[in-house]
Amino acid sequence: MSNASSQSLAAILKLADSLPGSVAVEAASGLLAAAGVIERESQLRNLLTDGGRTAQSRSKLSADLFASKINAESVEIINAAVAARWSNGAQLVEVLEQAGYRAMFNAAESENVLDRVEEEIFLFARAVSQNGELQMGLTNPAYDAAAKAKLVENLIGGSAHPYAVKVLAHVAANLRGRRTDRMFEEVVDLAAARRSRLRAKLRTAIKLDSSQRTRLTAALTEIYKKPIQLDEELDTDVIGGIEVRIADDVIDGTIAGRLRQARHQVAG
Repeated sequence: MSNASSQSLAAILKLADSLPGSVAVEAASGLLAAAGVIERESQLRNLLTDGGRTAQSRSKLSADLFASKINAESVEIINAAVAARWSNGAQLVEVLEQAGYRAMFNAAESENVLDRVEEEIFLFARAVSQNGELQMGLTNPAYDAAAKAKLVENLIGGSAHPYAVKVLAHVAANLRGRRTDRMFEEVVDLAAARRSRLRAKLRTAIKLDSSQRTRLTAALTEIYKKPIQLDEELDTDVIGGIEVRIADDVIDGTIAGRLRQARHQVAG
């Protein structure tokens, strides 16, 4: 994403973050519904991202389409999104989805359940990354979007918070060929970013003790200048040491990683 697009995304997410909690759930549903319509209708998607049209005309088109169907707060965010410039229509859809997720997390925070929602999304993301059968179910072209959303609802609908279920079901129904594990992890990161913190995903062969976690958290906080949430995953393939992944950054301090690096240097 370009610098200008990244700035536009940040502005759109800020709008979603600033919604009153009383309207955030409805706004989230409206944003996700609109994203679905724009994704399905290629002609509409092209019109809403046509650089040859003015920002005002693109916003008017979106307002005319959605104002009678969803709440005013979500329409305002959609209008702001289509007024910005994006590389392509797919990017606009992704921005609206992210705004919808953040609005849902906004509502969760206002109801003091954001910790629970974030943790449930994280646990589902981990389950997807570790379960090949579940990944196949979510990517099987024989299943339509509704069936994939239903799969999520059947798996966690009885135990997870409705906000977590809503977000995860939408992700499952709208993978659009993207990697399942990365898409669910990105939503986890969006939830963490709601409170201006980062999630560090750890892979280690042996569970860290409390002092090790404290030292690692302090070191990462110093590097990234933000509060850090550690998510630990035991993995025997690591052999020894720790792999830390924060967004697109990977710090590989594992023995397996060093062996791979040594083999690469020898081969080179």
